[in-house]
Amino acid sequence: MKRYILVFMSIILWNCTSNDIEKSDSKTIIVASEKRSCQGITQLSCFLIKEKENDSWEFFYNEIKGFDYEEGFEYKLLVSEKEINPVPADASSIETTLIRIISKEEKTSSNLP
Repeated sequence: MKRYILVFMSIILWNCTSNDIEKSDSKTIIVASEKRSCQGITQLSCFLIKEKENDSWEFFYNEIKGFDYEEGFEYKLLVSEKEINPVPADASSIETTLIRIISKEEKTSSNLP
């Protein structure tokens, strides 16, 4: 009986921790249906992202861990951001990881810059 209680309590604790992570260090971003050429140290193909529908698109030079991008679809994602220390050479100090895909909508015409 004690084992069942221990397992049950562990599941509850894990669930609470997962929900707290989603709330504390997460944010929603919109990823455009097309990537654009951008300049880092070398020529790159960057995501265009924004946080709100009315915002302007901005280059996103980093990767989103766990995100399998498919061109032609605009995504709304819940992501977590974690500061990396020490920072790898020529890399971002922020690691972005997919928590979940909120929506995936096919876009046929480009309204991007």
